[in-house]
Amino acid sequence: MPYVYGLTAYASKEKVATGGPVVKSKAVNTSTEYGYVMPWNGVRTVRTVGQLMKKGVLLRYTEVPFEVNGNKFDRGSVLILKTSNQKFGADLWNVVRSIADENNIQLYPVTTGLVDKGFDFGSDMVHSMKAPRIVLITGDAISTTAAGGIWSFFEQELNYPLTQVSTNDVQRIDWSKVDVVIMPDGNHRYLSDKDIAENFRNWIKKGGRVVALESAVAQLAKAEIAFKTKKGDEADKKDKEKEKPGYDALNRYEDRERDALSGMTAGSIYRIELDNTHPLAFGYPDYYYALKQDDYLYEFLDEGGWNVGVIKKDNQVAGFVGVHLKSKLKDGLLYGVQQVGNGTVTCLSDDVIFRNFWENGKLLFCNAVFLVGND
Repeated sequence: MPYVYGLTAYASKEKVATGGPVVKSKAVNTSTEYGYVMPWNGVRTVRTVGQLMKKGVLLRYTEVPFEVNGNKFDRGSVLILKTSNQKFGADLWNVVRSIADENNIQLYPVTTGLVDKGFDFGSDMVHSMKAPRIVLITGDAISTTAAGGIWSFFEQELNYPLTQVSTNDVQRIDWSKVDVVIMPDGNHRYLSDKDIAENFRNWIKKGGRVVALESAVAQLAKAEIAFKTKKGDEADKKDKEKEKPGYDALNRYEDRERDALSGMTAGSIYRIELDNTHPLAFGYPDYYYALKQDDYLYEFLDEGGWNVGVIKKDNQVAGFVGVHLKSKLKDGLLYGVQQVGNGTVTCLSDDVIFRNFWENGKLLFCNAVFLVGND
């Protein structure tokens, strides 16, 4: 449970008394004349940002930490400034506070764009945010649980619109009206069509943003659009194909289940090293606990990209992993961002919101959709 929710847990040898009253904090948002800062620290923040952008409120986020008015703010903090939203007139703060109050979000008033520590609000370390127009690839070739979890997350938790497009209709997409494409686990067979794949690649180069999960990343690698499957894994497969049957092939029938388990995991948890200075990992410490259910792993990006989440040797913390698979799950990229022309492709090699219950991965997914490349 601590891994699912991203919480710090403690063990106790003694019984802990319970039954006390539950105290729920309530945001109290006071007025301002200049602007507000909103820390980027969870799904409620993202929902608030989405609702503000849908109302036409212009927002910016900070790339580096800063201090102002005695408060410390981390990377990703959102700025809501009067100077950027003159069109609202006197109604601006009523709109902002109403949405923040509805989501129980605490806003921090600021009276100046000059900070005590860090970069001022007018620096190039502050980036504008644009309400993304999002397409979710669906269809009979796409995992219903993977696509359904994403759709449910957007509708039920973020309350943010997205358009579902079947794999059979990708060729009909008007790319000029799309900012982000989400590719869930499944068969993205349109990538094998030369013309569709080329149009897709050109859209990315012009500034399009792709968020690919699980097997979708491997298919982008195969189509030579982004990322490379870890060479060691491919070499192992080729070596096995070349091997001639020997005495090792004489497996015992009674060991068939045990032998099959050696190359699989039904779900194990790994500690991932995060570069939390990158927007993909804003709001996290320098680590993340991932639910790993496959052997997808990619080569480190040496140029034109960022290795945001990497798996190192002996990083398993819970769950079962077969001995053959365990030897492969090390020294590779799980989460990264590759620049393709003016656009980006974000690799999430596992389902970070798995069936909409892996709570700790939801902010990571939101970062990929709303922050990466959004400047």
